[in-house]
Amino acid sequence: MKVLWPVVLALVVWLSLPLSAQSETSQKQADVLFQEGYTLYQQYYSPNAFGKFKQAAQLGHAEAAYYAGNILRRNHTYITEEAEQFYRQAAEGGDVYAMLRLAQKGNFCGTLQNCDYDREEWLDRAFYAALPRAKAGDTGAMMALSSAYAIKGDRTADFEWVERAAENGHAFAQYWMAVMLDEQERGFYWTDSGRRADMLKWLKASAEQGFPKAMLKLALELRDGGQLEEARYWVERMGKTDYYDAILESGAAILFGPDAESLYGEGSGYGFAEPRPVEGAAILLALHRQTGKDAPLKMIEVYRDKLTPEIMAKAEARSKELLVDAPVIYYLPKFGI
Repeated sequence: MKVLWPVVLALVVWLSLPLSAQSETSQKQADVLFQEGYTLYQQYYSPNAFGKFKQAAQLGHAEAAYYAGNILRRNHTYITEEAEQFYRQAAEGGDVYAMLRLAQKGNFCGTLQNCDYDREEWLDRAFYAALPRAKAGDTGAMMALSSAYAIKGDRTADFEWVERAAENGHAFAQYWMAVMLDEQERGFYWTDSGRRADMLKWLKASAEQGFPKAMLKLALELRDGGQLEEARYWVERMGKTDYYDAILESGAAILFGPDAESLYGEGSGYGFAEPRPVEGAAILLALHRQTGKDAPLKMIEVYRDKLTPEIMAKAEARSKELLVDAPVIYYLPKFGI
């Protein structure tokens, strides 16, 4: 019985607090759980992330409910009844992307197409929620609105709202404009050079704001276009981010230097004057330590013949100072997967 007294005392203290204080405490707990879940989600640890999101959702966190629903949908490749309940909670809490999930057609309802809700109604609600905010200058709402138009099948409006968000400084929108221009060939251009110029313009705008996915794509595009000096600048910068793919590319490029072309073929190097094995191997060792992934070690193994025990000892020591401030993540989009 004595063991229970601290619990009883804590409950008495909790119940004696004003309702506003209880609510504020619950909100803080929900926010912490959401952030923990979001980090795990961005590291592809979905089972662990789901537990955090579910707890946060139980405390009323709308966005956490959205991500809980997303994990269940991705696990089953369609919206299950449990996923639907999470999406409904998020949508009722104002999350526009949850409304859009409930508005999607195709295989999102499974092969029987038996979702028990009105998809058109949810699409209307998404427009109603996002359009006024987008017109008022909310760039996040602009991006949500572009997704709503994509579901509706209006590719022109979808593109225009991404462009508006990009013009108003939304870093992901700027990156996505580059992807739409380059990989989806959206928009009309008289020449390929004009399309490429705009694609690079948006990538640079996003990269300069620090968005790592833009840095990586920009470095690769500049390398392929022969703009090696600028490409090397972004290789150096992206190695200091928290984005897995960018760190991997940066570490390998710095490790191999000019030898990249003899290893992987013409055009695979960034024009570095010489290899920097200690620095490059340190980045890759740190990336392996943080993520447990094999790819960084495979990059080192490719270059093993030129890595002396002394070099590896220095790289190991240096690696302990790298990637210690933040978890390494993948920058998964909220709605794109």
